[in-house]
Amino acid sequence: MRGNKTVVLIAFVLRCTAAATIAYSLASFIGLAHPLWTCIFALVGSQDSEAAIYTTIGGRVAGTVIGVIIAIAVGSAMHQLELDLIWQIAVAVAICAAFAWGRPAIQMCMWTAPIILLSTSATEPLVRVGFYRGCEVILGVLIGGTLLIASDKILAAAHRTRSRRHTKR
Repeated sequence: MRGNKTVVLIAFVLRCTAAATIAYSLASFIGLAHPLWTCIFALVGSQDSEAAIYTTIGGRVAGTVIGVIIAIAVGSAMHQLELDLIWQIAVAVAICAAFAWGRPAIQMCMWTAPIILLSTSATEPLVRVGFYRGCEVILGVLIGGTLLIASDKILAAAHRTRSRRHTKR
């Protein structure tokens, strides 16, 4: 039993390491401004359970898109009303929370909206910030989820091979 835990631990460490480094490398290579978000969400995605990973990935992607849309809409409207960042965050999160209530799969929208609003600057339009933060988060979610699926499949195949060897003895 101890050997199996060691294999699972090593697989976890390798998966998380690969998720962070691949996410950073790919985000940097394609020119995303803040690869930090790609790394974070690759790590979040690589720690899930494979049982529900397809639903999780789909929900996180949908939640990210919802968060981007809400952040852009709220940020634009509230800027016109000359309301400051605290109000923009409060309203965006309230709207996202209303969407996400009872739908845990899309709760990512509640994180995405503040990420976008907090990383906006006077020199970069809100729509561009929303697009890039959304891309960074979605890329991270896809990398983490893909590595989780791949490592679980490899571990399952190795377990079946080991079980067959022990059965033949």
